[in-house]
Parts: sequence; structure tokens; C-alpha cells
Amino acid sequence: MKSHTYIILITALIVASCGKKQADKKTETEEVLAVEVQPVTRKSLSEPIVASGVLSSKSEMKLAFKTGGMIRRIYVQEGQSVKEGQLLAELDLSEIDAQVRQAKLGLEKSERDLERVKKLYADEATTLTNVQDATTGFDVAKQSVQVAEFNQKLSRIYAPVSGRILRKISEQGELITPFAPAFILGTGESAYIVNVGLADRDVVKVKIGDIATVYLDAYPNEPFQARITQIAQTVNPATGTFEAELQIHPNGRKLISGFVAKAEISTGKGASTLSIPIESLIEADKNTAFVYVLNTDNQTVSKKNVNIGQIFGSSVAIISGIDEGTQIVTKGANFLSDKAKVKVISNE
Repeated sequence: MKSHTYIILITALIVASCGKKQADKKTETEEVLAVEVQPVTRKSLSEPIVASGVLSSKSEMKLAFKTGGMIRRIYVQEGQSVKEGQLLAELDLSEIDAQVRQAKLGLEKSERDLERVKKLYADEATTLTNVQDATTGFDVAKQSVQVAEFNQKLSRIYAPVSGRILRKISEQGELITPFAPAFILGTGESAYIVNVGLADRDVVKVKIGDIATVYLDAYPNEPFQARITQIAQTVNPATGTFEAELQIHPNGRKLISGFVAKAEISTGKGASTLSIPIESLIEADKNTAFVYVLNTDNQTVSKKNVNIGQIFGSSVAIISGIDEGTQIVTKGANFLSDKAKVKVISNE
């Protein structure tokens, strides 16, 4: 009986020991944290130029009626995909059709007048000048018909290319003026841009190709990389600023025209220094802070003290403490401790 008791106790101890090992293993697995890293780089830092704007698609097209009038019918809705040549909207054609009929009647009359004058001229009952005047009147009437028919055609909006209705500006039954946009058509996947206004003292500091960081209200605290692709050479009289176009990298996010954006443009005219993203700093105190450095095993990190300099937008200058090329944690640093185990994930 006693031997059976010992066997039961030994078995219980073995089971408990195995259970403890499994729990420890599970705890160890749970302590591995996912982080993003990037190397310390050397670049020219300067105080960024801050400007705001609105996100838009590079391939947007504004569609409008050439003539004004009442919108009789709208055939599409916002977000709807359309094919090339598809009818999108049309005006009430009562007045426009009447103008076409009037022009055609004028053409018929001028044609009759020309034939009558030609017969009179053949009978030597009129002069050559009258024939020339009648011929000119006929040509003018013919051109009037062409203009009226052209306006009639452009009183309907057809999709010039296949795409998607990004915005419907006007509604059925509204009065619309000539050339006022009724739709904004997106012609497919394309680059997104932000147009920002720069003061004269700032526009002279930037050039095409300068790097910028864009922040969208739709994705707070997430930086989007961008670069300047166009700079206006004349001032916008409505705003008194010079417009600069920034092409933005979407970061795999869903972007929609109309998003409010703030851009920080780096002119790259400062002194060259080591630079890291500001979000990689922890426990910053005046001129010192800590960063987590990825160890050579790519599985653990070490907490390292650094001396920091001036902050330039989303970047901070490093005076000493780490070397160029050192891999540091940029996302997830606030949840780490010295010698912690990590799993490096892609930041793309």
C-alpha cells in the first residue's frame, strides 16, 4: 500500500513538472514582441516647411456641360463605375433643340435667297455684289447650324474614358452654368497628390525632388512619404501663394480624394548628421534618450543611451551613442525591455 502511495506521488510530481515546463515555454513564447526596425542614416536635416492641402487623384477629370440650363436627368451615382461613351447626364433640351431648329430654318432661308439671287444674276437683273452677299449669308447660316448642333451634343455628358465617379457635384433639377463641373471622374488606379500653397519666402527654398512627410487626418500619427513633382512659376491670385504638387506613397492604405493633409517638406539644406525617427526614442530627458538596438542574432534587443540634438519634424539628430547603419527599433519600442526577445516584421 505504501509503495502505491509513493508511485502516485512520483507521478504527480512528474506531471506537475511537465506542466510547469509547458507553462514556462508558453510564457517565453508570449514574451516575443513584434517590432519594426530601420538603420541609422546620415542626411542633411533642416527645419521643415509646413503647409496644408487636400489629397486628390492625379488622374481626376472634371466633366461639365458646355451650355447652361436645367439638368433634366442624371444617370449615375457617386462611386459607380462607368464605361467609355456611357451617358452620365443631360440638360433639358427644350431651348437647345429650338435653337437648332431655328438655325436650320435660317439655313434653309439663306439657301433659297442664294438660289434666287443667282437666277437674277443669270438674267442680269442683279449685281455680283448681291450674289456674294447672299453666298456669305448662306455660309454664315451653315456655320450657325454647326454651332447649335455642337452645343446640343455637349448638353449631354458622356464618359470620355472608363473609370469611377468620385464625386457628383450637381443634382437633377438644378440650374447649372456653362463649364461648371457636374462630376469628377477618376480614370483608374493612379498616383495621389497633395497640392499645397507656399509663401514666397518658402518657394525659393524648395526644388523638384525634395522629400516631404505627409500626415492625413484619416490616419492620425501615420507618416506618408512624398516628394515634390511640380512647382508653380506664378502666384495663385486667389490665395497669394505658389502651389507645389507632392506625390504621395499610399503605404498600402485606402486613399480617397478630399482627405485633409499636412505636409512637412525637407529642403535638405542643413548640416549632414546622423538621423533617426523621433518615435524610436524612449525616456527622453533634455539632450539624452534611449533607443533599442537590434542585436546581431536578430532575435533580441539592447537598450542603449544616446545624445540627441535638434528635432526636425519627424526626425531627430543624433550627436553620439550609436553608429551609422545600426539597426534600431522604430515601432514597438515602448513595450520593450533590455535583452527582450523580438520578432522583426517588415515596415512596408
